[in-house]
Formats: sequence, structure tokens, C-alpha cells
Amino acid sequence: MSNQTLLWASFVLSWLSVLFLKKTELKRYMPVALFGGLVATIVIEMGITLHWWATKETVFPLVNMPIFNYGSFLIGIIWIFKFTYKRFWLFLATNAVIDFILTGPMDKWLVNRGILELYDITSFQLFLVATGNAIILYWYQLWQEGDASPFQILKFSQNVQPVASKPLKDNED
Repeated sequence: MSNQTLLWASFVLSWLSVLFLKKTELKRYMPVALFGGLVATIVIEMGITLHWWATKETVFPLVNMPIFNYGSFLIGIIWIFKFTYKRFWLFLATNAVIDFILTGPMDKWLVNRGILELYDITSFQLFLVATGNAIILYWYQLWQEGDASPFQILKFSQNVQPVASKPLKDNED
């Protein structure tokens, strides 16, 4: 099977899996998936600039960007959040397993197929980047749903206001 067929199949099959999601789930997790795509695009561009990796085969019209960014990565974020959101340790463990597979055997396979080249970065460093990205995405989803307030995280009352916001007393003596 050609590399182009594999790249396009990964894109199309990922997006077809969206048909199995409820509309509410798609609406709930699409913002974090799009944010993840943006962060991954920035990371990929940084990696190319810093000579960590190079994409050797892409699909038209993407020049430097692997199509996985807009297919399986984007949709994978939605599926992971669907099954693990609000259970941080399960989310982190799930991402760790998936990131281990993607940054180890999957990257080696992509290098062997001539789709990707890795230069100045190890699989462990890639794993750390992917895990950091997952934590950022979890925090973003918390913020998106209004659960990232420091008052909620620290279990303080949300009605606490700084002194400067309290009304001044009238001096009508």
C-alpha cells in the first residue's frame, strides 16, 4: 500500500468515526480538539525549525504538516476526552499509553516508510512533549467548561472578592 493511500485513509477513517459521536459530545469537545490542532501545528513548526524532525511525505495542499494533525490526532482528542474527561489520572494514563505507542513504534514505522525523519530528538523527548501537550489540553478543557477557576481548584469560596472591589462607605456625619 502506498504512503499516500495510508495518509489519506488515516484522515478519512478518523473523520468517519465522528458519525458515532453524539452531537452534544462533538460540540463539547471540538474546541479542545481545534486548540490541540493549533498547539500541535506550532510544535511541528518549531520542531522543523529546530531540526528535530522533517516531514518527507505529505498530502496536497499541506507542505510541512502531516495529515495526522488534522485527522487522527484531532479526532483522537475528542474520543479520549469523551471517555476520560473529569478523571484526570485516567486521562493522563490513557494519553501516556497512546503517546508511548505513537512516539515509539509508530514513529519508527513512519521513518521506515519514508514519511517522517527524526534528527535531534529522542523518543523519550517526543513522549515528554506529547504528555505536556495533553496536560495543556486538559487544562484548556477545564477552562472551557468554567472549571479552571483558581477558587474551585483550591476549594475556596467563589464569592470572595478583593478589598478594592468592596464599596466605599459614605461619610455623611
